[in-house]
Amino acid sequence: MGEDPYLFLFDYRQHYIPILQNGFSKIYPQLSERFGFDNVLFFKIINSKKEQKHRIWIDKKETNYQILTDRHSDYIDGLEVQTTPPLFVSWDTSYEEFLKLNIGHLYESEFETSYFKIDYPVRIGSLVINNLEFYYDENDRQNIAVQSYFTTLYADSNSDKSYYELRKLWMEEIPTDIENAGYERDDQKYLTFDLDGIGLSICYTYDVDSQYDDGGTSLSINNYRDYSEVIARDTIELNPETTKILSFETWLDFQPDYKNNANVIAVPQLLNENTQYHNAVWLANDHTFGFTGDQYAIQFNRTDISQIIVQNVLPAKGGGYVEFFVRLKSDDLVAIYYGEQMHWMPMCNLYKSFWALKC
Repeated sequence: MGEDPYLFLFDYRQHYIPILQNGFSKIYPQLSERFGFDNVLFFKIINSKKEQKHRIWIDKKETNYQILTDRHSDYIDGLEVQTTPPLFVSWDTSYEEFLKLNIGHLYESEFETSYFKIDYPVRIGSLVINNLEFYYDENDRQNIAVQSYFTTLYADSNSDKSYYELRKLWMEEIPTDIENAGYERDDQKYLTFDLDGIGLSICYTYDVDSQYDDGGTSLSINNYRDYSEVIARDTIELNPETTKILSFETWLDFQPDYKNNANVIAVPQLLNENTQYHNAVWLANDHTFGFTGDQYAIQFNRTDISQIIVQNVLPAKGGGYVEFFVRLKSDDLVAIYYGEQMHWMPMCNLYKSFWALKC
């Protein structure tokens, strides 16, 4: 607090309510009765001249995890859904396979973000958690493994007990060097445990000037394994007689990631043969076109595109750089290339060759 005190409430959104605002004296008693605020502490703070921050209420959570007495060592393999009978799901299970298991449901948050939530408790090694979900975007690549699961774990004390219980369990079962696996500061504690390309991470945040302690430990499971073999199956054959090709003299860094962009494919053989593995753009007679990198390419349908954006950035110092984007009609912007500045004429040639625009 300070000269302009306010009440901060956080659920899915952050609500800053100025205490000096007209009508606050009427709304506060209603909020306090509903949530059970510490009124003594509240009025002590707002009547103080000292800048400070105190928690006057926290939503009490029940413990939503269990550490088993029978220990399991299958962390590296996957998770076990506690159906009857239990269903073991490999970490390599793809999005499209996962949705066919009939163990959960898709839903959309109030922020229009889609998630898949498992409807049963899940066992991960010797830990059973009540809730586990992952982000889901139907436009992302579906034939690779789920890339990230997440949940928040609470102990009934609404404290860092959940962090320390998981820390103790995993340090025993997945020994790791804390100095190389995270940090433990007064404001936040974070550890990650690597399991052959699967990272189990726990994070607990405390009250400081810029952060708030909600009493929960964030648990995330991230998949860093290589699934590039699926790209080899996503190749296309181009007709050399009807495909226009233009290669770039300047080497550019190819930006799209095959893990989160379903349009990324293997570089068509025709491009490799004609461009000697240089970056290139092609236009096929079926209204598709694309761009290549050293390992991958990305293909678009012209009917889905609203803009091709190429911009040279000229800083006050240094050599500058070029950025190359494709804007979809959905207004999403896809970064294609990043690299050294290009001369204007090759870019004009690109437009003239493919979109018959005047430079």
